[in-house]
Amino acid sequence: MTLKEAFEEFILSKRLSGIGENSIINYKATISLMLQELGWNLPVQEVTFELVSDYILNLLKRPLSRATISSYIRNDRIFLRWVSNEFGLPFDPAKIKVPKSPKKNVHIYTDSEIAVLFSAVKTSIPWITARNIALLALMLDSGLRQFEVCSLLKVNIDKERHIIRVTGKGAKDRMVPVGDTTLELLDTYLSICPYDGPYIFYGRRGTLLSGNAIRLFVYRLEKKLPFSLSSHKLRHNFATNFCIDHIKSYGSSDVYDLSIIMGHESIETTKKYEHFAHEMIAAQNRISHLDLCLGKGKNLPT
Repeated sequence: MTLKEAFEEFILSKRLSGIGENSIINYKATISLMLQELGWNLPVQEVTFELVSDYILNLLKRPLSRATISSYIRNDRIFLRWVSNEFGLPFDPAKIKVPKSPKKNVHIYTDSEIAVLFSAVKTSIPWITARNIALLALMLDSGLRQFEVCSLLKVNIDKERHIIRVTGKGAKDRMVPVGDTTLELLDTYLSICPYDGPYIFYGRRGTLLSGNAIRLFVYRLEKKLPFSLSSHKLRHNFATNFCIDHIKSYGSSDVYDLSIIMGHESIETTKKYEHFAHEMIAAQNRISHLDLCLGKGKNLPT
């Protein structure tokens, strides 16, 4: 069994497990880099810890971000663990350590920035403007991923209970919350959308809105804004604000509920939002000792 043969079986097993095509593409792009360096025709029994370590050391020398390198090594370890379980390896892949990604706090949009964001959406076609506003609202208010927005069905919106059924990664369904404002924006869009079908979002010619179309829209929108924007940033904002609002209202972040809403496999992925929310609240609730001492601008030293 060569690495190439093992990799083909690995990809097949992932497809059979029902994971999305984007995840398949990601596995192929990241793991193939390691296989190319080790040798596609190398027998799996000859894959040693030393060979993998040399590859990782070379990877660390590349002009890549630490987060990107961590992602590559994480996927490599997933593959090698699968190979070890299926065919056996001369070492335990658990020995491979994934470098920690540098901590980066997500920019949380202020109320005025959110107003600027929505005002910048306007186009010459009213129904396209309404569609894009509703699309942004869903990602910011419910934490939806791009592909989840594209596949959203009308029948999956429960206005009475303020929830939406979403099909996420691995074709897994979950429930997410939706507010009155977003529901009103959706109604406005649907009332003037020229296309009537089972899905919510359609392109200019009546075809199902694609992930590439959303990416292009967000990219062009960012060019009009004085701050950065991406679909993932909108999702990060939802998660952080969820924690902040719950801490302020109930004294708890409800991070377990958030992990379910976000569709995370592990709660550890969600805890970073809880930590950031506490940071934000602590900073906002600070008492400036210097203000107390000098009287907020009075008696300033000269």
